[in-house]
Amino acid sequence: MSAPGLIPGVLASALQGLSMREQVIAQNIANIGTPDYQAQDVQFAATLQQAMQSGNVDAQVVTEPGAMNQNGNGVDLEQQIGLMNQVALIQQGVMDQVDADERVAKTILNDLGGAGV
Repeated sequence: MSAPGLIPGVLASALQGLSMREQVIAQNIANIGTPDYQAQDVQFAATLQQAMQSGNVDAQVVTEPGAMNQNGNGVDLEQQIGLMNQVALIQQGVMDQVDADERVAKTILNDLGGAGV
């Protein structure tokens, strides 16, 4: 059984990591024409197991190796748009879980406030 508040903390940290990843992807897209710019990404999925124990996701920005175009730029626009869409889907899933948890908590509180309890 997890400690109270652990799951909401992990979900909040996951949303922070996803938001950071979204910002880095936008930065990559903004620099698509910058010579020698290397695409970056935010990785935190590998630390998700630790997050379940500590309640914290350690997101890190890393440079992504990849093919370079003529000016040494390593941003693949199609890939970045795909990543942005992936982030949006994951964010929606996390928010759906947060909403479900909130509904359960409200139901429990309402039940506890009923007659005979």
